[in-house]
Amino acid sequence: MNALDGLLAEAAEIDAAPSLTSLLRDLVAEDPTTVVRDTAAGPLGHLVCQATVRAFEDGEALEPATIEAVLAGVGNQRSLLALNEAIDALLSSAQFVNQCGQPLCDALLRGHASTLDDRPLLAAGHLEGALRLAIVGAARPIRVIGALELNDVPHIDPEYAERLPRLIGAALDRWGADEAVALTLRQDLDSLRSVPDAAADATFEYGLDLLRQAANAQATTALDLIIQARAQMATAAAAEEARDDAALYGAGLDAVVAFSRADRAMLVSSRDSVTSLLNHREAWLRGLHTPAWRRPRQEAERAWVRLVLILDTAAEHLAAPAWLDAWEALSAVLEAYELDRGVSPVPGSPVMPGIEAVIKPTIEKTIAQQQSLLAVLRHAAESAVAMPEPPLDALQLEALRVRIDVLTDRPVEQRHAREPGDPAEDDLQTLNRLISRAPTLLAVLGQHKAGLLARDMNDGALDIMEGVAYRRILESAGGPAIDTLKRKIDAGLHDCPDYAGLVRQYFDLLNWELATFLATRHDMQLSGTLAYLKPFAAGKAPHEEKLQTDYANWLRGGQLAGRIQVEVPNVATGRADIQVGFGTTRFYIEVKRELANAADASLEQSYLTQAADYSGTNATLGQLLVLDLTKHPDGVRHLRETSWVARHRPTGSSVDRYVVVGVVIGNRDTPRSYSH
Repeated sequence: MNALDGLLAEAAEIDAAPSLTSLLRDLVAEDPTTVVRDTAAGPLGHLVCQATVRAFEDGEALEPATIEAVLAGVGNQRSLLALNEAIDALLSSAQFVNQCGQPLCDALLRGHASTLDDRPLLAAGHLEGALRLAIVGAARPIRVIGALELNDVPHIDPEYAERLPRLIGAALDRWGADEAVALTLRQDLDSLRSVPDAAADATFEYGLDLLRQAANAQATTALDLIIQARAQMATAAAAEEARDDAALYGAGLDAVVAFSRADRAMLVSSRDSVTSLLNHREAWLRGLHTPAWRRPRQEAERAWVRLVLILDTAAEHLAAPAWLDAWEALSAVLEAYELDRGVSPVPGSPVMPGIEAVIKPTIEKTIAQQQSLLAVLRHAAESAVAMPEPPLDALQLEALRVRIDVLTDRPVEQRHAREPGDPAEDDLQTLNRLISRAPTLLAVLGQHKAGLLARDMNDGALDIMEGVAYRRILESAGGPAIDTLKRKIDAGLHDCPDYAGLVRQYFDLLNWELATFLATRHDMQLSGTLAYLKPFAAGKAPHEEKLQTDYANWLRGGQLAGRIQVEVPNVATGRADIQVGFGTTRFYIEVKRELANAADASLEQSYLTQAADYSGTNATLGQLLVLDLTKHPDGVRHLRETSWVARHRPTGSSVDRYVVVGVVIGNRDTPRSYSH
C-alpha cells in the first residue's frame, strides 16, 4: 500500500463509512492529488487532516504532492466549521506543525485573501489559524501581522470586524512588547472601537492592552494607564450583557487603585466582586470548549483572586497600629511589596513592575508613618540577616527597610541637595501627593493641571475630588458608541485653557449628558414628547422650543438636577436658552433649528457666533444644540458625527471660545421608508 492508499484508508477508518473509501479509490485512479485537495476542501476535510496527522505520528513518509494537496485543500475550504476542525486536527500534531507549519500558514493566508471580500467569516477563520501558528513560532509572524492590519475601516465587513478584536488581542499578548509591531495593532484596535459590531470586544482588548503597558511602566505612567484601562473595562461591561470578563478586570483594577489610596472599604468590595465574578464566569463557561491557545487568558483571569487577596491581607495588617505576630504580618506585607512572580493577571506580561510601583508607595508611606511598625520592621530585618534560615526573604526585607529609612530620615547630603522651596522639589512633593491620594485626577487632568488643583486643596478635599472622579469613570460608561463620541469631544477641548480643574469636572458632566442625550434621541422610537422628531407636513415644522424643553428636562432628571435654568435674561445683552450653573461658574446652551442646510460648516456659519458670545464673561466653554429638520432621503449621519467642538474668536479678541455642537436629527422616518 503506498502512502496515498494509507491516507485514504485512515480517512475511511476514522469516518467508518465504506462507501467513502470506495468513492475515493475510484477517483484516485483518475487524479490522486486532485481527489485529496478537493476532499480536504470539502465537508470531510477534517477527516483527511486527521489521517494526515496520524501518518505523521506513525512516522510514515507522505509524498510531497500529497501534503501540498492537503494544504491546498485547507486553503480552499468552503465551510467555517470544517475549516476549524481541519485546523484543530493539523495543529494537534507537534510533528506536523514542526515540519509543515510555514507551508500551512502560507495556505491559510492565501485562503484569507481569497475569501475576504465575499466570505468574511471564512476569511477570519483562515486568519485565526495562521495567527495560531505564528504565536507558537511555527511560522514567520510578519505576514500574519500584516494580514491583521486594517486598510478601510469605514467599509469593513461587520462579520469580519466582529472577529478581529480578539485576534489582535492575542497578537498583542504575544508581541505587545515589540513597539514596532504593537503600534499598528493598537491603532487598529482604537479604530475598531468605533465599529458597532466590533466595539465591545475592541474596547475590552484596548483596555487589556493598556493594562499590559501599565504592568511594565513607571509609577506615574502605570497609574495613568490603569485609570484609562479601568474606563475601557467599564465601557465594555456597559456595552453588552454578561461581559463578566470586563467586569472582572474592572474589579481587579479597583482593588489596585483602592490599595494605592489606602481605601480599605473599596478594597474589600473589590475583593468580593472579583470572587463572585470569577465564580459566575467559571460556571458560565463550564462544559464549553475552550481552544488550548486561548486558555492562558483564563489563567490570567484566575490570577486576579490571588492578587486581590494579597492586597487585602496586606492592607489589613497595615491598618493595625501594632503587629502581635510580626513575622506573619511582615510576610503578608512583603508579599504585596514584592509581588509573587506567579501572580500575573495580565496576559502577555509575566512580570508586573508597573503594578508593584503603584503598590509600593502605599506600603512605604504607611509603615513610615507608624513608629511601632517601623521599629518592628527594623528589628525584623536585622534579625533575619542573622538567622541561618530566616522566615522571610532577608534581602527583600532589608530593601524595604532601607527604602523606608530613606523616606523618614534622608541623609544630610541628599536633604540639602536643593534649596528649600525649590520648584522642582515642590513639584515632586505635589506629584507624590497626587499619586498617593488622587491617581484618577492625575490620570484625567495630567500632572500640570492636577498639580494646580491639588495645591489649593487640603487632603480631605482632595480625597473627595478623587472619589468623584473615579466614580465618574465607573458610573458614566454607556457603551463604545457614546465613549467614542465623548472622546471626540474631549480631544476637541484639549487646547482650551479653561478646560482644567473644577471647570473641566463640571463641563465633563454636561458633555456626558449631551452625549447620552444624542445617543438616546438617535435610537429611541418616536412617540409622545418626541413627536417633534417625526416627519412633518409642509408649513408644520416644529420650533426649537420643543428641543429646548426636551433637553432641559433631560438635564433636570440627571446628575445636574437643581442647576438648570431656561430663558435666562441679561446674558451677553441677550437671553440664553439654557443655563447650567455651578456657583459662579456657568455654561450656556444655545438651541436652534435648521430647515435648509445641516452640514457642519453651514451650522457653524449660521449659529456659532451667537452661541460663543454667551461665554464672554465666564469660562470660554458652551454648547450649541441644533434640531436638524432637513430631508434625509438616503439615511442620516452616524451617532459619532452628531457632535464636535467648534472654535470661534471674535474680531479684535485674542481669546478663543470653545463650543460643543450637538445635532439632534428630526424629520426622520423609519429605515424601511428609504427603500421606497
